[in-house]
Amino acid sequence: MKTMQGVALRLFKSNKFIVLSSIISIAIATMLVLSMVLFSLNAQNTLKDQMRQTYGEMDLSVGFNMEQSQILTSDLVNKISHNKKVDKVSKVSIDHLSLNKMNTSIYTIGVESDYLSKSRYHFTNSLDKDEVAMNEGLAKALHAKVGDKVTIEDKRYTLVETVNDLTATGVAPDMLILNQQIVKKHIQAQGKEDEEATYLLIKAQKGTDALVLSNEIKSYDKDLRIDIAEQDFNVQSNLQSLHTFIIVLSVLVLIVTSLIIISNFELLLYKMRNQFAIMRSLGASAKQISKIIIIQSTIMNALGICIGLLLAFLSQRFLYSWIGELFNVSSSSLNFNLDTAVIISLFSFIIIQLFLLIPAYRSTKVLPLKTMSKNEKLNFGYSKVRIIVFKILVGLSLLLIVGSQVLPTRGQYGPIMLLIAVVLVLLAFILIFPILLPRILEFLLPYGQKLFGKEFYVAVKNLIPQVRKNTTIILLISGLMMIAVFGSIMLRTVQTNELTYLKRDYRTPVIVETRLDDTNINTEELTKKIEQLPDVKNASNLSTLGIGKVLDSKNSTDFQYALVDFEKFQRQDLVERFSYMEGSNKYNSIVVSKKFAENHNLKLGQILHLGVDAEDKDGFIIEGKTVPKGNYVISAISDHLLDNAEVYLDWQNNGFKDVDFYRLYVSTTNVEAAVQEIEDLKSQFPELKVSSYEQSVEEATKMFYQRWGIFIVVIATLVVSTMVGVFNSLANNIYSKRKEFAVLRTIGITPKGIRKVVLSQVNLYIIMGLAIGVLMGLIVTFILLLVDPGKFTIDYKVIISIVLSMLLGSIFIFSVVGDKISKQDLSIELTSDNK
Repeated sequence: MKTMQGVALRLFKSNKFIVLSSIISIAIATMLVLSMVLFSLNAQNTLKDQMRQTYGEMDLSVGFNMEQSQILTSDLVNKISHNKKVDKVSKVSIDHLSLNKMNTSIYTIGVESDYLSKSRYHFTNSLDKDEVAMNEGLAKALHAKVGDKVTIEDKRYTLVETVNDLTATGVAPDMLILNQQIVKKHIQAQGKEDEEATYLLIKAQKGTDALVLSNEIKSYDKDLRIDIAEQDFNVQSNLQSLHTFIIVLSVLVLIVTSLIIISNFELLLYKMRNQFAIMRSLGASAKQISKIIIIQSTIMNALGICIGLLLAFLSQRFLYSWIGELFNVSSSSLNFNLDTAVIISLFSFIIIQLFLLIPAYRSTKVLPLKTMSKNEKLNFGYSKVRIIVFKILVGLSLLLIVGSQVLPTRGQYGPIMLLIAVVLVLLAFILIFPILLPRILEFLLPYGQKLFGKEFYVAVKNLIPQVRKNTTIILLISGLMMIAVFGSIMLRTVQTNELTYLKRDYRTPVIVETRLDDTNINTEELTKKIEQLPDVKNASNLSTLGIGKVLDSKNSTDFQYALVDFEKFQRQDLVERFSYMEGSNKYNSIVVSKKFAENHNLKLGQILHLGVDAEDKDGFIIEGKTVPKGNYVISAISDHLLDNAEVYLDWQNNGFKDVDFYRLYVSTTNVEAAVQEIEDLKSQFPELKVSSYEQSVEEATKMFYQRWGIFIVVIATLVVSTMVGVFNSLANNIYSKRKEFAVLRTIGITPKGIRKVVLSQVNLYIIMGLAIGVLMGLIVTFILLLVDPGKFTIDYKVIISIVLSMLLGSIFIFSVVGDKISKQDLSIELTSDNK
């Protein structure tokens, strides 16, 4: 046995570069697989953290819809509380209480100050009956600090805490948080004496199925509305995106890791088969060769797996957090599950061991001459079979794509069909590429010679017969780019869609609102004052919504209207530009939404007789009686009107005046300066609330990185690791051709020419791999986005950065490699077996 160990170690020494590169490839492959699996496990926890941030520790919320007349009585609350599957119940009461200083009603939450309500509404202090918490924006408007007294419904409360404004989802609403008993008393005083709470936050017993508990609670009253946190649309949407993301990324990572191993082991297996054939011809037995194979592969495999495990551990413990700090990415930390990692490493060890043992061991059972003959085979076989299978796979994938869009079951099975289609497309491409590669190289040959000279011609001519080696490396680079393209597009699309949604609220960079329900603000005066500010370009105002009627001989149609300044709205592109119809002007013109026009068969230029409901002296509507306001002309039909309005009228219209100021849309040359200037106006208009798009984008971006930061750093690590594997494979491939370069030197190619040949081959690999990877990445992304059709955003910066990194890295590394090869002793290079 000691003799066999000595032989195995001597073989290691003679092939130290090949052995080292193989160990590196095993380590990289192990790290990639471990990172991907652990990433998948941690991703679920990340979404749970996101859900916990949104909903707190609650599993269910139970109550009645606001429009329903039913209430949560103490008997019903007790029934729910005593359910054996319920661990904790927290009562919440919702009302609008009057804030004396502002003379307006504010959305108010009454809570019990337990861990459920604190985690749900993000406050930390327990609230006594004379204490209050509020959002930061409202506190700032009141000039109130923690410890100050605030008067609510004529009673004084101490401000004990302020909570963050939720600007990431749009314009932040104002909110008061009080003790639940206080809010409950106000609700009961309004005629709801039996109401115990508006709704309940419920924590289920550990191991309880939320859906089962929901059905049990529903049996107490069929009209109860029960929301399960896990079934929230946004969470489910993120889960679906996550599952799609993980499955596709896992497939791509498996392809890349397989290619890394194949590419680096190809030369090792070649050398092993050569050496074993020679040893067999010198009299070594198959049993002796088997022992050498087992010793070599076990040592190499064990070293690679251990290094890969260590790299994965260091990555998750230190590298991810370092990358997060470097790029200012705030995200939940990844937990390194050692038990899982060890199990995966053992499976990887077994698979790689078989991968090494089987082809080498087979060579010991075959005659040396036959082994040598097979070892020199350069191209793939079965070209016709490959073409047939390629066509079948493409056909099946097309059928699956079409089926996912047209079949009645597409909602249930569509995503699975698309995932299978992606896998089939990738397999089809892997099968057909070795057949296409020689044709692509032949096509590039004459053009490359004209552009780059004879060295390029020699480099490409040498590549064409070696399809087996070339294909693996190019596919490896393509796999890297597919990961980068797919991952970056998916993440950038999610972020862009979130910002697009946010943009609907912010049609201008700055929005000014009133905090009061019944404001006394003079709209024209406020607009003029803001327009006069140095950093403000334009300001357009929008009123609160009013209810009008389209009157005709048969019946009347209600519509929601808002008053705007037509000219300013057009100037700021808040409504499409239009011209008044003949005989009309801003006093008798209206703009209607496209949806309202379609629903009521309205056309441009049509004259409508408008009115409002009649009211008695106390302000109550008189049923069946209307007050005509005159004839109005439809001057424009707009795709979308702000604030869900169906009709716009000008502030100067002839009849509709019964609305108040609501919002001001401000265009500015300097957002930060304009916000500060408007804030200074609060001495005259203390009820104003100022919001900016920039601030909301900053908050939304922070939330995006909190949710997706883990994915970003993992993808970055995968890309960097794969790039190391690519350069390792390329270096291995170049060193295996040293005899070819030695022959070129004997026929007069200079050292500079050798460097050009090396760089030509390497950069051709990289450029082809990158181009194909980008194309395949786009195809994969396009297919998967059919799950939820819409626009996708290509992250050009990421793609260009990786392309430039690969090209610049290869030029630097392989200039050194080429220079080293060109300086080797020619006689040794020609006689050594370095293939």
